[in-house]
Amino acid sequence: MKSCSCRRCRGARTVFSLTPEPISATAREVPSAGGFVSFEGKVRDHAGGRQVLRLEYEAFDELAVSEGELLCQEAMQRFRLLDVRVIHRTGRLEIGETAVLIQVAAAHRKAAFEGCEWLIDELKKRVPIWKKEFYADGDSGWVAVEPVAPIDERFYERQLRLPEVGEAGQQRLREARVLLVGVGGLASGSLPYLAAAGIGTIGLVDDDVVDVSNLHRQILYRAQDEGKIKVERAAEFAKRLNPTINITTIPYKLSKININELVEQFDWVVDGTDSLEVKFLLNAACKRLRKPFTTASVHRFEGQILTVMPDGPCLQCLFPETPPDACVGTCAEEGVLGLTPGLFGILQANEVLKGLLGYGEVLSQELMLFDLRTGESQRLARQKREYCPACQGDYKMPSNDLEVATLEEAQAKLGEFRLVDVRESDELPRLKVKHEVSPLSRFTWEPSETPTVFICAHGVRSYQVASQCRAQGISNAYSLAGGVLNPSFKEPV
Repeated sequence: MKSCSCRRCRGARTVFSLTPEPISATAREVPSAGGFVSFEGKVRDHAGGRQVLRLEYEAFDELAVSEGELLCQEAMQRFRLLDVRVIHRTGRLEIGETAVLIQVAAAHRKAAFEGCEWLIDELKKRVPIWKKEFYADGDSGWVAVEPVAPIDERFYERQLRLPEVGEAGQQRLREARVLLVGVGGLASGSLPYLAAAGIGTIGLVDDDVVDVSNLHRQILYRAQDEGKIKVERAAEFAKRLNPTINITTIPYKLSKININELVEQFDWVVDGTDSLEVKFLLNAACKRLRKPFTTASVHRFEGQILTVMPDGPCLQCLFPETPPDACVGTCAEEGVLGLTPGLFGILQANEVLKGLLGYGEVLSQELMLFDLRTGESQRLARQKREYCPACQGDYKMPSNDLEVATLEEAQAKLGEFRLVDVRESDELPRLKVKHEVSPLSRFTWEPSETPTVFICAHGVRSYQVASQCRAQGISNAYSLAGGVLNPSFKEPV
């Protein structure tokens, strides 16, 4: 028996074992656990419309136990489990017998359910156990516990009929590697169609987890996925749709430190984020590494999309000064119609497929805008700008004197300062640090010799107020980046 040595899991237990004997479920005693979940997978009398007589399981015991134990330990750490027990049968099994028993214990029932579900899925993929099903009309031969289902020849049938695709085009898609940065609303439109088209390898980058407020537009996820890692659930969605493609999950935030390493591994990059900083970082990296790059942005009922090709005009050619993230409202601040990002995500997928298959011109020289309220679309010409830093390969993220990253930075930079909350009176949570209140809806401001740091929910409205103050000649006005979610607040605010 092994256990994880980290402080969080100290005292936890994991057991993975193989047995040729019938499995009997017995209760596990874990006094500190409040949630226990037990799963039994049994031999059924039919599969794929054929009558099953019995099963046989075989395993290379040492390797299977080693891999199974690692799997249990990973589940322990991922879901903060207190106890994991997995028993898998080997040898001959009759109808109704238990093939696998999974038992988990956690402090809370949600973690226990999630940990058990994850183990059920991963056990079939990662532990080397082989199965033979005996049918009334023959047997299946030895296969992995959950073999990758071969794609029926009909899967791509309608696509292959297009002369612009054909066998050669399908092979190009199979060999392509596409990176999706952000797996939210835009990716909910692009990922299903890229996977279904047969893109051979898709990378997913996102450090976020599923929130209920995402679901009206991020249809990759279900209500039951709340709190789960987005890239993992999105990968599962894509693999269910097309089990022959490869999905690489990167569950951390893209930054200037890791961006080159990620981008250079792929043939095409699709930006599905709502971060202007990330968009411009991706734009610069793709120009530097000569990778095609498609980006889209949405706001309420509207959106825009463009593609940057290695030798064409880029995002910074269009916007010479990199705008800060706080200059526009987020979906949380401004609201968004659920299908808006979905539509533009589909258009992003179309850009990738056009580029790979050559059935049309990508938006490499234009910016396309579309308004869902009126159905009106516009195309604005883009031109390569001389001395563009991104095109020349020397792009640097500009510093922003209007924002302070933390309250500690404000203290060090400004000395004594005033913290002014510009949220409306009904907005929560309340601040527990010393501050003043001046809601934006009735905001008036008199110049003050004391520097002022404005704060709001996400840093958008406070940035706008600080900008207006600067425009009026008030040079000591600042915005706190990230608003009340800023890590400056060590305690709940």
